[in-house]
Amino acid sequence: MKTNPERGLCHLVTSFFVNSLAILSLIVSYPALAAGKSGVGLVLEAEVSAEAGGVFSAGPGMAGLTVTLPPGALSKDATLVVRVVGAKGELASTQTAASDSYRIQLKSRGKGQLALLKPMKIALPLDSLPVHPQIAEIATLEEDSWVRQAASFLRPSDSTVVTLSTALRATYRAVHRDLQAASGDPVMRGRDVFMYETFGNEDFFGDVLGLHTLLNSVPPGAAVGLGVQVDITRVPQPIVDVLTGDDFAAKQAALENPAITRALIKAGAVIGVVGRYDDQTSDVMTSAAITCGLCHVNASPTEFELSPGQFVALPIGQPQFDGVPNSGLDAGAILALTPTAQAVGLSNLLNGWGPGRFDVRALDLPNIDRNPLEDGVDNPTSYPPIWNFVDLSEQNYLIGWDGLFVDNGVSNNALASISEAVYDLIFHGNGAFGIPPFATEGGNGGTIPPELSVVPPQSLVDALINSELERPGNDVLPPARLLDLQSFMQSIVSPAPGSFDESLAEAGFELFHGVANCAACHQTAEFTGPGLHSITASAPAGGLEAGIKVPGLRGISRTAPYFHDASAGDLQAVVDRYVERGMGTPDLSAAQRSAIVEYLKSL
Repeated sequence: MKTNPERGLCHLVTSFFVNSLAILSLIVSYPALAAGKSGVGLVLEAEVSAEAGGVFSAGPGMAGLTVTLPPGALSKDATLVVRVVGAKGELASTQTAASDSYRIQLKSRGKGQLALLKPMKIALPLDSLPVHPQIAEIATLEEDSWVRQAASFLRPSDSTVVTLSTALRATYRAVHRDLQAASGDPVMRGRDVFMYETFGNEDFFGDVLGLHTLLNSVPPGAAVGLGVQVDITRVPQPIVDVLTGDDFAAKQAALENPAITRALIKAGAVIGVVGRYDDQTSDVMTSAAITCGLCHVNASPTEFELSPGQFVALPIGQPQFDGVPNSGLDAGAILALTPTAQAVGLSNLLNGWGPGRFDVRALDLPNIDRNPLEDGVDNPTSYPPIWNFVDLSEQNYLIGWDGLFVDNGVSNNALASISEAVYDLIFHGNGAFGIPPFATEGGNGGTIPPELSVVPPQSLVDALINSELERPGNDVLPPARLLDLQSFMQSIVSPAPGSFDESLAEAGFELFHGVANCAACHQTAEFTGPGLHSITASAPAGGLEAGIKVPGLRGISRTAPYFHDASAGDLQAVVDRYVERGMGTPDLSAAQRSAIVEYLKSL
């Protein structure tokens, strides 16, 4: 059979033309194919009805990139344009690029000015999922740097990160951001200070309250029942042998024997408790002190077989330096058993605090030991978590509940910012701020480096001056030890989120930053905010009467109970309180409240 060369050539040209049209058609339909990974070009263009809104997705080459505009979000119909743009702007030292950069723009169709009346939701695909202590965020290009969006949500299931925006034109990219933390030798030295330094508070807890009298006679079973934690790495081997052996009678006897408590304290195994001894060969304490670790370090529980087939988890294990407070510690009940508290009638007040709470302003003993923080009000507050101090300080947030202390304008730091809590409880007069020079004879008051100082209100300064005049000797501690302590506290970051329902949490994310109005107070990327607020069942009084600061929320699922007075047992109770008290939150349905709870679990 003969072939016609001209006809064959015609067929070839026709086929090439048709195929070229098909490829061009495909590129128009899925413009992302025209840009390519890390390229520059149009990835999405769509007409948007102001009335209907819609969900607009890029083509297969940009799977995961979507822009969602709610109905009524636009003042008029518009054109949505998304382009991949060249990498510009400097990433912060804590940021790692996790996607291309996208310029997203809404253009007015026809005459008239366009306005975005409700936030649009932007989802960007990630190159990879973040690894803790990284978090996934969306940043916007502002001048020459990438700035964190106040609201971002990670969808682990499809490796996308979501944000909300009301900008008609902006450039976005996904980033992995490191939770900031101190590191190096000062951290390890500071951990020792945190765990074992008493700052001389045995003068109060031992000599004034008589804590050692209680500790010399309390059985270990009663101590752990009050929330005391035990470092198993320091437990003497004979005690370990008894607890892990088969002699159940010996185990019960050990848990009821005060000599075991004394042996544990002498070995440094009781976290946050330090004994003092006149005779170093004796385990009978002549004074006792506490450290930061008492309220802020937990031991990983260990199960012991205390009777045949019956295993009981006891707070005896490896110390956990994760910043989670020891919310089971009933410090008030412990102090209520000391001789002085019973003698002066403080036991009922102290017993009323309950686990996980302490009132640093209540330990005022007239004619015995005055507390310059005393405000005449029983107002115990819960132990706060210790983490993300570096990131929180960048949001101008000082740790603690009452905001008595303010930034000195030089450095907003972890240690100085909790001085209102530790001044009386741990430092007991040897606080992290200098005693004013005129408070001591000859004007030789303490001075400390500016990076450790804060400026207390004048009323507190006056109280400190009077305290120093009445009882001289409150010396500022060696700055190096305070700086090491600060480094340790700045080394801890919030834990990775636990399990949560992703789709429900995303709905909660939109509610939190939308109609639920939660972000009116929790405004920053760390969920802090300005001002003081009253949100508890009983209004704060005394030193707290101005209200309570807006805390950060990362890791919140690990820190129950909630609020400064520990009055909400779980996150559901927290959300319910905001809604039921009319704290600027509308009357949300049960499903909406559950969605917000799920979102909080994702932080």
